Amino acid sequence: MSAWHFGVERILFRIRQRNARLMQMLWPQTEKNYGITPSPLPDLSIAQLQEVLDTLVQLTAQQKQIDPSQVQLDDDTIEKAIYEYAEHKAGNMETKIDDDLAEMKFIELARKVVFSACLYSVGVLKGPLHKKVKARKWMKDPNTGAYKAIEVDAYKPLYEFLRIWDWYPDMTANTLDKQDGTFERHVMTREQVEELAERPDFLQDRVQLWLKTHPTGNYEAQWWETVMKGEVKGDKIYSTAKETRKYEVLSYWGTVSGHELRAAGVDVADADIGKSLRANCWMIGSTVIKAKLEPLEGIPHYHTFVFEEDDLSLLGNSQADTLRDSQLSICETARAALDNMSVIGPMAVVNDDLLTPGQNTNIRKHKTWHIEGLAANQSLNAAVGNVSIDSHLKELESLLNMFMDFADKESGLPPPSVGDTSGGGSEALRTSKNASMFLGAAALPLRDTVRNYDSFTVSVINALVAWNMKFDPNPNRDGDMDIVGKGSASLVAKEVLAGNLAEFRQSVTPDEQPYIDPHKMLLVRAKANDIPADEIMLDKDVAEQNIQAAQARQDKQFDLQEGLLRAQVEAELTTSILNVAQAHKADAAIDSDAQKIAIAAQKVILEAVASGHENAIKQKVAEKPVPKTGGSK
Repeated sequence: MSAWHFGVERILFRIRQRNARLMQMLWPQTEKNYGITPSPLPDLSIAQLQEVLDTLVQLTAQQKQIDPSQVQLDDDTIEKAIYEYAEHKAGNMETKIDDDLAEMKFIELARKVVFSACLYSVGVLKGPLHKKVKARKWMKDPNTGAYKAIEVDAYKPLYEFLRIWDWYPDMTANTLDKQDGTFERHVMTREQVEELAERPDFLQDRVQLWLKTHPTGNYEAQWWETVMKGEVKGDKIYSTAKETRKYEVLSYWGTVSGHELRAAGVDVADADIGKSLRANCWMIGSTVIKAKLEPLEGIPHYHTFVFEEDDLSLLGNSQADTLRDSQLSICETARAALDNMSVIGPMAVVNDDLLTPGQNTNIRKHKTWHIEGLAANQSLNAAVGNVSIDSHLKELESLLNMFMDFADKESGLPPPSVGDTSGGGSEALRTSKNASMFLGAAALPLRDTVRNYDSFTVSVINALVAWNMKFDPNPNRDGDMDIVGKGSASLVAKEVLAGNLAEFRQSVTPDEQPYIDPHKMLLVRAKANDIPADEIMLDKDVAEQNIQAAQARQDKQFDLQEGLLRAQVEAELTTSILNVAQAHKADAAIDSDAQKIAIAAQKVILEAVASGHENAIKQKVAEKPVPKTGGSK
């Protein structure tokens, strides 16, 4: 491996580590990196608000057992009911989004986006697009009342990863959200272009005419495509065979004037003819083959994850940009080490004037040298002399390690943050709590990058919510919602959180216990320990039923034990009284006081049993005086 390749591979290794570290934080196993919540003051539609008010009035009337017309509601009660209604809608939408992301295997797309951002400074995802699928639903026959399954056509949203080589942003904009428009380059086969002609949103006659007049296509490889597809050997690039029958199609998403859209066949109102409208246009060559208004107004079609923002560049900086100086230093040092290693060892100086002509001057062991004559200068009389080249590998190795350590610091990934404790921090990693705090501090340089990814996540989920509201409407999940990115929350040292939760749980006093929800506490502890609570925990209602059943079994067992003990005590007392009666059979006149004392003793013992104070039985019995008979003791 050459010194240049060594430096490049070293930097690519750090980029892959950064990519893996980011994916671990951005997509934790036990929680999502986004959430859908209602707005603090949800803005519902008239119909939804009326539904909330009617439901609230009916519930209040039932609770108070009054006529609904007599119900009086305060503002706080109404606002609370509105928020709970919107929260339920948001929960239903979040469930639908989870299903959409799982079906499109979004985590694989996210991994490509993150790696593209690490290597090239920006990762791009386009969509939501849609695909047609067969869905199975059920319906009730109004005539027979029977339920039956039916198959219908349905559309599912999907996203596609976009290579930055095919994406052309508006480089005159200051920020990505201020672009006038964005172009995308599509390299298609003739069959793919023919499929475009079959779609209802494309101009079929124009596509077919263009294919007829351009049978061999119009695709020309760009220089970077030649480099990427070609085989590099030294300074030469051997490109692959030229592509034939390929077509280059451009798509544009951005602002277009009303005049241009009307000229392209779009129905534009007279009031909007002078405005700039958001549209999607496709071109092949200079021919427009599609022009439509954007289906999701105000929702971007391209979602970008910028690795590191920079005022000097619209697309920011990548991990490779950050490590560029370190890479060059590593390459130069490695080259110096290889050059030094190639000349280390003895070298021979041959005096041809002293050698017998015709000898081979290649040096090998057990070689015999033949010389002729002597030189006037005695120092030159040696036919073959030694020249020694010193080794500087130790110094170059230290210099190389210094540059590699500097690259680790520049990357924001010190060795402990990727599991390597040999690079320092071994003392801090002796305990799990200290280790978690140490690794949490090591992750601080990633916070800005994670926040940028949170912005990307919010953009993606927001577009998916808008798609569902328009193309898959459902009254149970339509409402006023906010998208929250939770990626930065995964940077918390979870082991520290788990330890703090355990200490907090032990410190809770009996007076404070009623204020804590055991179910929520268990969920938080499971998440802090990266335990999939959804897979192992029962539903809260089922858990409460199990608790009630266990309490009933415990109460029943206690009643049985109490009854058994009560029976034993009564048997002992009965035996004792019979013994006393038999002992005084000659004297039947037992003092009434003795009978009262025996009855009182029985009552005390039974009360002690009922209250669970078994130790008090003997003490209370011992305190009672021995009953006296009329004739003897």
